[in-house]
Amino acid sequence: MNADEVYAVWAPGESEWSQWAKPTLFAQENDIEVTAGDVAPINTTAVQEPAADTVLIVDLPGVESVQWGTALAQRGYRPVPLYNACLYPGFDRSKALIDMKPIVDEIGRGTRALKGSQIAPKAPPVFLLDADRCRNRFPTAGKFDNRWLVFPQDFPSANYLLSRGVRRVIVIQESDAPQNDLAHVLLRWQEAAIKILVQPYLGAGPARDITVNKPSGFRTMFYRALAVMGLRRNSTGGFGGIVPEPSSAGWGGG
Repeated sequence: MNADEVYAVWAPGESEWSQWAKPTLFAQENDIEVTAGDVAPINTTAVQEPAADTVLIVDLPGVESVQWGTALAQRGYRPVPLYNACLYPGFDRSKALIDMKPIVDEIGRGTRALKGSQIAPKAPPVFLLDADRCRNRFPTAGKFDNRWLVFPQDFPSANYLLSRGVRRVIVIQESDAPQNDLAHVLLRWQEAAIKILVQPYLGAGPARDITVNKPSGFRTMFYRALAVMGLRRNSTGGFGGIVPEPSSAGWGGG
C-alpha cells in the first residue's frame, strides 16, 4: 500500500487522537508492505476493557509495542503511533543506532487487521512508544544517530484529557518506573489529579497505582533544549542524522 494510505489507517480523520500520531516513519517510505495473516498472539486479557475515562500508553521495545497496539485494537482501543525516529537514509541499515525497519514492517503486518477492526470513532487511545528510543547507545562517526525522546507536547495536555473525561492513564511497560522523558509527561497529568497506573506487560496481574517521581529538569525553561543536546534532528521531521567525522584541523602551524 502507499505509505499515505497506511498512515490514514493508523491515523484516521474520524479519531480525535490522530492529531498526535507521528508521520515520521510513514513519510520516509513510498510504500509499506501490507501482508495478510493473524496478529501476534499477545495476551491482553489483564488490560481493562476500553473506557472513556482511561487512556493507555504502551512503552515496550520495538515491534512489541506495535504488536500490543494491534492486539489492543482488537479489543476496541485506537492505537496512536508516536515513533519519531527516521529510517536510515538509503544506506546499510546496520549503521542506524535504532533499526526502525522492523517497526515499519510490523506496522505493515498490523495494517490489514487494524483496517478490519471496526474501532469506534470515539474509542480511547493507546499511545505507542519504542522503549529502546534512547537506551544505552553511544554514536560513533559515520553512524546514523536516530535516538529520540518524547516531550509533553507530544501528548494531549492534562486539561485536554480532563475535558474528555479522562481520569486514569495506564502505562504498559517492563518496569515499575517510567523512563525519564515519559515521566515529564506523566507527572504533569498526575499534578492535575489524573491517576497514573502501571500494567505488567506479561499478564502478571492487574494495573497498579504508582506515584511518578519528579524527573530532572521538570518544568524548567531549558529542559527541552538540554534534553535534545547530543541528539540529531532531521530536516524532514523527527530525529536522525549522520554523526560526522571528528575535525582533523588543529591549532598552530608547522
